[in-house]
Amino acid sequence: MQPLRFGDNFELDPGAYQLRRSGQALRLERIPMEILLLLTEHRGQLVTREQIVERVWGKDAALDVDNSINGAIRKIRQVLKDDPEQPRFIETIASPRRCEVPSPPRSPPPSRHPRPHGGGRGSYRPPRCCCSAELPPGRSW
Repeated sequence: MQPLRFGDNFELDPGAYQLRRSGQALRLERIPMEILLLLTEHRGQLVTREQIVERVWGKDAALDVDNSINGAIRKIRQVLKDDPEQPRFIETIASPRRCEVPSPPRSPPPSRHPRPHGGGRGSYRPPRCCCSAELPPGRSW
């Protein structure tokens, strides 16, 4: 597979599993690299969190991966110097129609107060929005 050249002298070489800028290798951990490779394979298309989970952890992943995905996208943006407010390479799209918004318990028993970070019976975790990452079409790829 040929290296993909884009942006400000970036080169993504899937065969060498390496991202370079002006010929210099850039440090990118395994999960961010896998996500970047997935995004480039589907450039110009919407890539869902479910696709990312399947690629990185497998479709039977039984762990909460939202923070890992968010952290990996943040690392990719840092390496590419991509501003999430004015993205050149990766755009995050909120998809409220795909979010499930659980209702908080009406009156929890006194011994089971909701905990802010959840995890266990009787806890309430605030709803999170599902997001997807996209490489915008026409963005110097």
